[in-house]
Amino acid sequence: MATTALYSIFTQLNLDEKETGAFLELVKIGASPVTKWARHAKVNRTSMYVILERLLTTGLVSTFIHRNVRHVQPIAVSKIITLLDQKKKEIETTKSIFNMQLPELLTLEKTNAITPKVQFYEGQLRVETMYEEVVKEKSFCAFFHPERVKTMMPEYYHKIPQALKKNGGTAKELLVNCKDAAEYKKLYESDRHAIAILPKGIMFSSDTIITKDKIFLVGYGKDTIVGTEIWNRELAQTQSTLFELLWTNYSKIK
Repeated sequence: MATTALYSIFTQLNLDEKETGAFLELVKIGASPVTKWARHAKVNRTSMYVILERLLTTGLVSTFIHRNVRHVQPIAVSKIITLLDQKKKEIETTKSIFNMQLPELLTLEKTNAITPKVQFYEGQLRVETMYEEVVKEKSFCAFFHPERVKTMMPEYYHKIPQALKKNGGTAKELLVNCKDAAEYKKLYESDRHAIAILPKGIMFSSDTIITKDKIFLVGYGKDTIVGTEIWNRELAQTQSTLFELLWTNYSKIK
């Protein structure tokens, strides 16, 4: 009986489990007519011809005529490594071509900039992955609820502003007026990290972080957290403009 590890070898040649099983059966019985091979592999004859074409494409088998009957011959198993090496070489060649064409592909991608790329994150671990992207940003503006973040994602209550300071970044944040807002402002406000607390009663259904190219949204439910990352410079610029209008209104309020 073939092991999982043995089957995994043939996945590198793009064979599925049925195709691999048929090939291994042919190795066991040796060169045979298709009818005999199909019987031993417990595959109907029509399906076996489809499998045969796949195996011919990979180079694992060849055919010959003996007494007016078509026979199928498996490659010597010692030569399978040669096929794998050839596959590896093809992949490396394809990667090299891709790297040469990457600048052109990126240009094409940018020409379609009006269509935002959106990534969804559900659950605490997934939202942590999104927050790790925020940590890498050198500049952002944000609306956020310190109490919710401190309760649900306590590590990032400190990690994001600390990373911003360490990296010499800049930020503006409008905080929902809650019990942790004053503490956060006292801990992290600086010349490069401007913080203002909104008047009581102004709430946001989600936290929003806006960078040059992205918008990060985080929604806090009773039992779960969901995040959305929108990658689109035009939308980010629009949100940044709206933020600045609110900042002008509320940053001077003490």
